[in-house]
Amino acid sequence: MSQSDEFRYTHEHPQLGVEPLDTKRYYSETFFEQEREKIFKHCWLNIGREEEIPEPGDYIVRELEICKTSVLVVRGKDGQIRAFHNMCSHRANPVAWDERGHCPGVFVCRFHAWSYDTEGKLVSITDKDRFFDVKKEENGLTPISLDSWSGFIFINLQAEPEQSLAEFLSPADEAMKGYPFDKLSYTYFYKIKEKVNWKLLQEAQQEGWHLPYLHKNTLAKSATNSGELFRHAAVKCYGKHGLVSSHAPRDYKPSPSAAVSMKFGTGTFDAFAIEDEKDESANDFVWHGAFDLYHVFPNMFIGLLRGSFFTYHIWPLSVDESIWEVRFYYPKAKNAGELFALEYGKAGLRDALREDSFTHEKVQSVIASGAKEVLHFQDEELVLRNFNHFVDEYVNKV
Repeated sequence: MSQSDEFRYTHEHPQLGVEPLDTKRYYSETFFEQEREKIFKHCWLNIGREEEIPEPGDYIVRELEICKTSVLVVRGKDGQIRAFHNMCSHRANPVAWDERGHCPGVFVCRFHAWSYDTEGKLVSITDKDRFFDVKKEENGLTPISLDSWSGFIFINLQAEPEQSLAEFLSPADEAMKGYPFDKLSYTYFYKIKEKVNWKLLQEAQQEGWHLPYLHKNTLAKSATNSGELFRHAAVKCYGKHGLVSSHAPRDYKPSPSAAVSMKFGTGTFDAFAIEDEKDESANDFVWHGAFDLYHVFPNMFIGLLRGSFFTYHIWPLSVDESIWEVRFYYPKAKNAGELFALEYGKAGLRDALREDSFTHEKVQSVIASGAKEVLHFQDEELVLRNFNHFVDEYVNKV
């Protein structure tokens, strides 16, 4: 067997090298602060989808602790979506306190009742005559750069982003072109607070090699061939972004409950076992396997399946603590059978996520000992290596 046969992916990306990775990046406070300043305050970050705020005046609030700010995203009376730092110009109190809502006219600060319209303009100043030359036109909400791709809302905290969103996403955006995001609706949500570095958490999701081991009693039954070494259907680097894909197992046998569920629809848990190239809903989308998982740098995943998709967002809180958000999107259930299929998939994947979460924290609990100075990545883990390559590139940027 030639080396090119043994290493299917690494030889295509010689710039990434094959060296072990220093473990200090997972527990160094200094390195984490550099990530905060040079990655999260410079990259485009996805914070929602357009259908979350369908009507003028609808808004969402996202607390971005890694960027030390709160973000207000609102659809203006003119239909345009805008983002602002959720912070009054008077004494910095948030002007919107709920995670989502509808602004009928103006946002009124609950501290001293300064008010702002949905375009961020300062409308009124209480007791204005006792202030010292405060100009309304200079004291609106502080805007944040915003753009959308395929219904996903992205923000950038730079006043003038170094790249447009299209430039930042390329060429991963082109690889996902044609997937019917707009035909699927937000259905349910998991939020997990973990004692783990954000990179360790992400790396555990950037390869399927662990499926037959960690998930042998759960997800592996739908996504792997029993008794065989796992091999990805595809591993690809799209600049700073990446893809890992898995094939459906050759002899998948659903459990009795899964068989009932699949009569009415496909929950996420069993969708891993479907690899029908005649999926008419996906337009011109090019599949690599049954499950195509895209990583959008720095902290987002888009998992594409037949008939559903999900997203992961990993938000760092500190060097050893993170928030893992999981959102699932399906066709809207029209009857009790379809609702059962959704709930069955929800419960099944939940158990696999708990296996992941437990393992993440176990790794973090020992890695800061320094007992292991390096970690070793193999060929199937190429996307992990690519991810860390670009983390370093941003951190080391002058």
